[in-house]
Amino acid sequence: MRRSINNSGLLFASISAIIGSGWLFACYYAASLAGPLSLLAWLVSGGIVICIAFVFAELCVMLPITGSSARIAQFTHGSVVGFIFAWIVWLSYMALAPTETQAVIQYLAFYFPSVAYLGGKLTHMGLAVAAVLMVLISVINIYSLRWLMRCNSFLTVLKIIIPVVVAAVIIGVHFGSHNVINFFAAGKSSIMPYGWQGMFAAIASGGIVFAFNGFKQAAEMAGEAKNPRVALPFAIIGSVVVCLIIFMLLQTAFLAALRPENLISGWRNIILKGGNSPLTAIIHQDKLSWLVPVLYIGAIFAPLAAALMYCNSASRSLYGMSKHGYVPHIFQRLSHDGNPIVAIGVNFLVGMCIFLPLPGWDKMVTFLSSLMAITYGIGPIALLVLRYQLPDYPRLFKLPCGKLWALVAFYFCNLFVYWSGWDIIFKFEIAVLLGFLLLVAKTLRTRQSLSWRRSIWLWVYFIGLGGISYLGNFGGGSGFFSFGMDFLVIAVFSALIAGLALICKLPKERVRAHIDELHPEVHVAEMEL
Repeated sequence: MRRSINNSGLLFASISAIIGSGWLFACYYAASLAGPLSLLAWLVSGGIVICIAFVFAELCVMLPITGSSARIAQFTHGSVVGFIFAWIVWLSYMALAPTETQAVIQYLAFYFPSVAYLGGKLTHMGLAVAAVLMVLISVINIYSLRWLMRCNSFLTVLKIIIPVVVAAVIIGVHFGSHNVINFFAAGKSSIMPYGWQGMFAAIASGGIVFAFNGFKQAAEMAGEAKNPRVALPFAIIGSVVVCLIIFMLLQTAFLAALRPENLISGWRNIILKGGNSPLTAIIHQDKLSWLVPVLYIGAIFAPLAAALMYCNSASRSLYGMSKHGYVPHIFQRLSHDGNPIVAIGVNFLVGMCIFLPLPGWDKMVTFLSSLMAITYGIGPIALLVLRYQLPDYPRLFKLPCGKLWALVAFYFCNLFVYWSGWDIIFKFEIAVLLGFLLLVAKTLRTRQSLSWRRSIWLWVYFIGLGGISYLGNFGGGSGFFSFGMDFLVIAVFSALIAGLALICKLPKERVRAHIDELHPEVHVAEMEL
């Protein structure tokens, strides 16, 4: 693939992916789960994401390859682990484009109610509109990556300006008023209505993890960066910082606008009237009708631009899977402009099927959050293994205390998953089982020898996560572990899994062989630096 994307192009790609539909929903769901403490939830989550982002910055500069999230596990633990993580990465990216498209249609329903039922389920007309939007997204991705970057840069500017304007106007209206942030509801006075547990639940289940997911967009496009050494850290970390500031402004604005009558039933049941989205309701409540068109321009273009980038990521994940032989070679077929045309087409077809079993934005996001958190986990494990196996490999961006950093980041990744709750992790385990069955079927059909022994740590990891979640305090867990003890259990579990992953790692020679023989684009990147 051509190296045609500059520093600002990668930064805008990640910002665009992060500022999708989450900025219109997450402030409401986070507040309902954590109350005023939702502000701290954003700050804590942003810090954790930055810690994880630094891990991917080192990995992507070291191995600037396209579809890195779907391919890097192959370098460290062979084909079985590589396939399972590639399956999860592809599944999450593939579902993100229809999720953002769903959000666009739900906002269109404000003016065209015939496209969606109450609650977000699409009508027949809505499904037709979804098909048109998905085709448009696919065509732009096929036609030209350069044109995609130009289009995305324009949309990203709008996506930055509009949320900031909306937040600034709402904050300005309430600045100095008695309810700048209304901490009081139904006679209960507390900035922590549901304690620390509520804050952590808001991070995983309130749309915050979902909102930050796009930081890996630059990692997926590392193979096309002109100068990976500078562009990747700049784009990955810079996008998180910029979007954290925007999300904090939006959360502050939402909290500032709440009135006692909104909270008469408590934070869990915030009462909002007069709109199909939380910010719409707030704007109507404050009699800021002139701001509604501005909001809805952002509500349509922000998810649409994110869908463009997620379609790009999904196609490159499938391309990367094909590179490793996980799926047929036809998925490596590129268009004249160097884009994976067959992968984009397949993602369109599968993505259209997502609208039926997951009706509504909230239902899609609830499941996707756990998938995203799991995909982060392979980064710290890969960094840890590569630090041991290839200590002298060129690293133009190198973290201090890299092994310790990887362990801490892996712990954070597991907390993200755990906070999503047993109800979600149970569904995730089913998705992993489906991927495992596909791998077994492929093995039986091709009689290919796979590195099953290297995957022992992965099965212990997934089973352990499920067990801890079931015994934990979040999302339907049994509550066997007291709050606080579960954090210690996750820490010990993370250290044990990291140690087991090191034991199961591929030999140094095979790691180097994978990089040297399977991915010549790494050498191209080194020559261009």
